Amino acid sequence: MSRTTKSSKPSDMIRNTLEALRHLIWPSRCASCDILLDMPEAFLCDECRKAIRFAGLRDVPEALDAAFAFFYYDGAIQSMISRWKYHEDYCARLAVLSCVSEEISKAAPLLTAPLSIVPVPPHPRRLQERGFDPVWTFSSKLATLLSQATNTEIKLCDECLHRAKHTVHQAGLSAEERATNLQGAFETTDQVPERVILVDDVMTTGATLSACAKTLRNAGTNYIFGMTLAYTSAGQN
Repeated sequence: MSRTTKSSKPSDMIRNTLEALRHLIWPSRCASCDILLDMPEAFLCDECRKAIRFAGLRDVPEALDAAFAFFYYDGAIQSMISRWKYHEDYCARLAVLSCVSEEISKAAPLLTAPLSIVPVPPHPRRLQERGFDPVWTFSSKLATLLSQATNTEIKLCDECLHRAKHTVHQAGLSAEERATNLQGAFETTDQVPERVILVDDVMTTGATLSACAKTLRNAGTNYIFGMTLAYTSAGQN
């Protein structure tokens, strides 16, 4: 009498066969450099994965209490964020969020409950043009990951902060121009949480986070922890 293992069950054999066929017809590619991958379940090639640099705590922008970025904005991370933001690349989105999941244990100990996550909002016009909001998606994933990592509920509060003014893209502007560009750009339309994690995709000078933080503080928020996917210096953008 032979012993049946989980891997030899008919359902598993069928699933493995279908997965092998899928990989043959639609081979997996690195979400950053597009090279073919040997492992169907992988998102990144070894070279791109090794090039990703963890960032951590950063200099604190004005009006915030702390600031943290998961990665430096270069190499594979820069490529994947750009693919996600500007081309709605689904694989790049999955890869970026997978990288965040792997590093969430480094962010969780820096936080003290209670906290609510507030995404930096896009202007309705830009949201309509793009059709999706990467910062909201990142914020929603963070709410789940941080709730699990801290064993406490961290809610997504995505209605309390709105963008009141359509602004030009921050990329390419000087620090002074970035701050001027965002004057009066945000407003609160609901009761704000007392303690928040303010979330954006990329932090350069911190002007966007600062503008949002000032608006939240004027409405009653007393603790603001800035958290972004990536960090870049002003000279890189």
